[in-house]
Amino acid sequence: MDFTLTPELAFLFGVAVFWIVLYVLAYAFHLDKHGLEVKLGYFIYKSKPLNSFLDRVASRWHTLWLVLSNIGLAFSIGLMAYSIYFFGNNLLRLSFALAKIPAVEPAGVSLAIPVLSIRLYWLPYYFLAVAILILSHELAHGIVARSEGIPVLSTGVLTFLVIFGAFVEPDEKEFEKSSLLSRLRMLAAGSSTNLITAFLFLLLLTGLFFPSPAGVLIQEVVPNSPADRAGLRQWDVIKAINGNPIHVPPDCSIYMSKVTPGTQIILTVLHDNREIAKNITTESDPNNSSRAIIGFISSFVPYRQNILGLDQYNGINLFWTLFWTFWWGVNVAIFNMFPAFPFDGEKALYYPLASLVKKRKRELRLILNILAWGLYVLNFALSFWLYGLVRI
Repeated sequence: MDFTLTPELAFLFGVAVFWIVLYVLAYAFHLDKHGLEVKLGYFIYKSKPLNSFLDRVASRWHTLWLVLSNIGLAFSIGLMAYSIYFFGNNLLRLSFALAKIPAVEPAGVSLAIPVLSIRLYWLPYYFLAVAILILSHELAHGIVARSEGIPVLSTGVLTFLVIFGAFVEPDEKEFEKSSLLSRLRMLAAGSSTNLITAFLFLLLLTGLFFPSPAGVLIQEVVPNSPADRAGLRQWDVIKAINGNPIHVPPDCSIYMSKVTPGTQIILTVLHDNREIAKNITTESDPNNSSRAIIGFISSFVPYRQNILGLDQYNGINLFWTLFWTFWWGVNVAIFNMFPAFPFDGEKALYYPLASLVKKRKRELRLILNILAWGLYVLNFALSFWLYGLVRI
């Protein structure tokens, strides 16, 4: 049996090499004396220079950060309101779907768990996006904290297996003593920065790729299918079927609906940076014998050419890097303002409400968390009941 080093296996191999080298270096050079603590499956690095950097940036442009943090606070209120609306509205749609009442299709709700709910080939893009978003998120917290006079005890980076992160640890006692507006500005900084980051990546996405779709991108090839036997691979692009141009996935579905199983068709495919013709004999769909299939799963977005002159696969990798950073940025910004512990939205809602009551503040916080997590759990449970585990 031939062994193929796929990009996914290369990624996992690189991760294994990284951890082996890190363990050896940490042991040989006693890196713990320099602030780097390496343990089984994770490392943490606390940086004093990064603390000093936050102080310098916060003090140099204090007025700018004050204006931006006020704008971010307004954004965060909108994000919190939308997160509550989304889960409430989606729960209603899920309930209608469960009762078979015609309504707008609900969204599937899941947890972003690598491999379990995120397919293996998305992991490199996922981890890069997470690294960008967490780093900008935490730095924003730190800068606003210092500009509001809240001390930062430690700043640094950490990694758990393959998930990169960063942290800013404010002085909790001083944080609680600060004004309500200062606390809210700091809490809002992370999500508003994620939203701005997502918008910047969207600008890059629209600026570096032509707007017109140029084919159907193959996301997966079904093993032992006609497409597999013809040599089609992930990230190949179907440009035409029997000479009929194919621009978006519905074009392919409409054409294939007229084809019967056992019919020979000619696919024009962008493969290894050149267009080639593939003769393929269709097969019957295992779930519908009258339906002809080729044996691939198309991407949910069509293929778009880049304006930089990059080759086919480098262009596709750039597209997915920008797309997933944009997509995760929007989702993290919204979900982080959902008013449930341990997200920033929980404190952002609790502190203003707590300022209005004198007693039973703990009970108030508990009720808010029960309501928020109850709303999410019901979304997840009904989504799982209807669709199973949602995977992307």
